Amino acid sequence: MGTEDKIVFHGPRWLYGFWQSTRARIPLLGFALVSALIELFYFDFMISRGMLDKQVQLQLGGWLTPFSITLALALGNAVLLVSLWQSLFERIAYAGLSSDRRVRRIMYLLRMIRTSALILAPFTILLFLPYILESTWWVGLANGVGNSVPSLRGSIDGFYSWSYGLSRMDAPTKFIASQLIASFGTIVVAGLQLWRVQSARGLTKIVQRRRLR
Repeated sequence: MGTEDKIVFHGPRWLYGFWQSTRARIPLLGFALVSALIELFYFDFMISRGMLDKQVQLQLGGWLTPFSITLALALGNAVLLVSLWQSLFERIAYAGLSSDRRVRRIMYLLRMIRTSALILAPFTILLFLPYILESTWWVGLANGVGNSVPSLRGSIDGFYSWSYGLSRMDAPTKFIASQLIASFGTIVVAGLQLWRVQSARGLTKIVQRRRLR
């Protein structure tokens, strides 16, 4: 009664030690992999739209290695996403959790997924939003809405007239602008979430102090 089943490891001790040391980093590595895949997909998407991948030759030892500037920028944004996720998740992972181990495990997993969504969702939306708005199916949808609601026709036409000049920018400029806008928007979202967590903690401390009085 009251005992928990434990998994007995029968492998080499070094393998068990390696697992124990890396187990806590698996969520971070998984998030880093997803962030890198999003950036690689966007990079390939922009290459297919005519962006030239400018590369320079770096000498490493006796070898000349091609280095892509645009890909380095994309992967740099992936590092930024990982840093934001780690900073946010460390502050909310165990805050206010129950003493029950099973409940803590479930809440830990749910908070990990929620934090990942808070970081990846705004970044991905802002990254691809300009290309979605100028896509054929979206323009057709906007025209359908304008025909159904005549009062919105002027606003829709004005928006696309304004965005026409932006759509004529060259692919490298679009690439850099989209990366910067997506990064800035994600930083704002993460900052607001951190402010919300800190405000909730401060409010909890004030309530506890009043109860002690």
